[in-house]
Amino acid sequence: MTVGRVALIVLGTIGALLGLALLVGGGFLLWSDRTEREDGYLTTPTERFVTSSYALTRTRLEVDADGPAWLWNDNWFGKIRVRGESAAGKLLFIGIAPEPAVARYLGQVAHANVEDIEVDPFRVRYRAIAGGPPQGPPTAQHFWAVSASGVGQQTVTWEVREGDWSVVLMNADGSPGVVADVDLGAKLSFLLWLAVGLLLGGGFVLVGSTALIVLAARRRQAPPMPPVRASASSGASSTPASEHPDRPDQELPPD
Repeated sequence: MTVGRVALIVLGTIGALLGLALLVGGGFLLWSDRTEREDGYLTTPTERFVTSSYALTRTRLEVDADGPAWLWNDNWFGKIRVRGESAAGKLLFIGIAPEPAVARYLGQVAHANVEDIEVDPFRVRYRAIAGGPPQGPPTAQHFWAVSASGVGQQTVTWEVREGDWSVVLMNADGSPGVVADVDLGAKLSFLLWLAVGLLLGGGFVLVGSTALIVLAARRRQAPPMPPVRASASSGASSTPASEHPDRPDQELPPD
């Protein structure tokens, strides 16, 4: 087997593995899109978030769409849903706002920012920010893009927009000690199309790579041998020249 054919087999194998990975990823996204939805949202389990300070935040939610306007638009981003219920018997406030506005409101306020979340087992890593009480309750602020507050479970649904955003959970009266059971949901309009694209791309890559491996590993049939010509005999017998028949005797002239 030549070096070129070995190289083709290696490339085909890598392509086949890539095609399988694309198929697995597309299948997982399609399964999630079809089965893991609640009211159209991909939803996380409900988990408890706790701080003894005045607010829980999740900052640096950056939404950036680099690309031409005809390719990216706000409808591609989908929607985010935040549902929460106070576990301390207080009125819960949930709000989403531009990050600079939240930084001005909570800049001198003691609160905890969610830095990292581990799913299995569930664990939250907070970063405590020192400060004092807020100047006013969150319900009195007017910079929120969306917000909800009240008794029982509160729900905020936000159409994702480009920019830097923050999510804030507080007691509605601005008092310390926030304890909330929260779940998150996402409705991604492009998820189905992404899954279909991965499945189609993975199928094409897998078929092409398999064909490359088969063609490279296939043995070429040896060309048929040309027919052997009969060699001329070395001592070819010469055929005797035919003797001319004797001419009849010419008649002698009479004496």
